[in-house]
Amino acid sequence: MVRTCTLVFLCLWTAWAQKPGFEAASIKPNVLGQDGGSLGPRGDRLVATNVALKALLHFAYAPASGVLLDAQIANAPDWANTDRFDVQAKLDSDAHSVPIQQMRLALQSLLGDRFQLKVHRENRVLPVYNLVLMKGCPTLSADQTPPDPSRGFIQFSSSGEQLAPLPRGAMRIVTGVSGTKLSGTAIPVSKLLTLMQGQSDRIILDKTEFTALFDINLEFSQPAAISQPGESGFPSLFTAIQDVGMKLESAKAPVEVLVIESVHKPSEN
Repeated sequence: MVRTCTLVFLCLWTAWAQKPGFEAASIKPNVLGQDGGSLGPRGDRLVATNVALKALLHFAYAPASGVLLDAQIANAPDWANTDRFDVQAKLDSDAHSVPIQQMRLALQSLLGDRFQLKVHRENRVLPVYNLVLMKGCPTLSADQTPPDPSRGFIQFSSSGEQLAPLPRGAMRIVTGVSGTKLSGTAIPVSKLLTLMQGQSDRIILDKTEFTALFDINLEFSQPAAISQPGESGFPSLFTAIQDVGMKLESAKAPVEVLVIESVHKPSEN
């Protein structure tokens, strides 16, 4: 009886420990030579068009909060940036939506199977930016009640569009000929940091210790640059944030890195 229970436990443990995988998957080289590409979940499917291995790694191994930067991928071969692929993969599910982490783990399994990818994680000291407070502080929002998390989106629009009022906790980026405007009410520092991280070549660490909600209304160049103003004459987002009492300082810190031990171009379907 004890032996039977032990075997059952081991079987359950093995099933739990295994990463979820795709029920069916197709990987084909994209040889059209076009710029751009797309990658993301569509219900119970993962669809990637004209993407390099690096893009697949960024999606598969992104941390629960934040992004995986190029500087955090070590030992990638040259073709990881140049060869492009189309990926169609379906989970064993008919759900209209799948938790993003389940999709990431399934892609990790697919990369291990079809690209023979082997990786490990380790900490390395890398250049980072510390987000710190300057003298004074951001303009506090009149209402410090926590906003509804489901409405804390970032909306991208073009100048001239009819724009509805934003809910508390959301931000809007309006792109025009002369510059880009960022506005929002009752914003936490984490929301602004997420936006900046998407345009930074380094990990940005929140060192502000600022927990209140603030209002923001900035104008900057697009795309942002760390130290150079855009052709429009407006400062980059990284400079413009000084208007709300914050700035970025260069530093070094231990950062988790994804180290590629081995990888090969994918097997044919």
